[in-house]
Amino acid sequence: MQLSGPRSGFFATECNLSPELPSIARDNDRHSHIGIRLQCRIDGKWERIEALAWNVAGFNFLHARELESPLLEFKRGLTRFDGKIVWRSPNPTDDVLIEAIANELIFKRAKAGTAELRGRLLKLIRVPGMGEQKLRVLASLGVAVTDSMMANLLAKRKREQPMFHYGVQVQSPAWNEIVGSAISISSVIISMEKWSDALVKS
Repeated sequence: MQLSGPRSGFFATECNLSPELPSIARDNDRHSHIGIRLQCRIDGKWERIEALAWNVAGFNFLHARELESPLLEFKRGLTRFDGKIVWRSPNPTDDVLIEAIANELIFKRAKAGTAELRGRLLKLIRVPGMGEQKLRVLASLGVAVTDSMMANLLAKRKREQPMFHYGVQVQSPAWNEIVGSAISISSVIISMEKWSDALVKS
């Protein structure tokens, strides 16, 4: 199955709101091996989001509503920092939606599996950026998703659950610490990726 290609950079998009961005946004690798769970203050209330494609310069996230203000406040635990929306897209790319659909199918399969398999599959769901690998895992578990099936699922998702995709620029020591902590636990996620590949090949 052909997935749409990733963005060339998480500050390059359909609606760039900040043309002069720090070079770190262009030169540093984005990390997608794990998402970072955050809360964002929207209309005076804290809402849960997940930071995707992140590095020390910022991250992407999805939200069901269009956000008017470019300046947002985020927190993780007691740690708070500010971020600025520098681009927005009215719909996430197909690869993001395909992964979300794969996660839902894996979750349904996990509920019917053994406790050990269920634990492994639930961990796999939390690893972003692995849509195609997750579809291969599903196929190995007897849940094959054809191109036509996925096209129908994508069309249904876009009709029923429209989303907005945002890119956030961050310049904060607090965010740098959060990124450092996320990188420090990446060895566990890398092990999960190796396990998923081994499962497909077995």
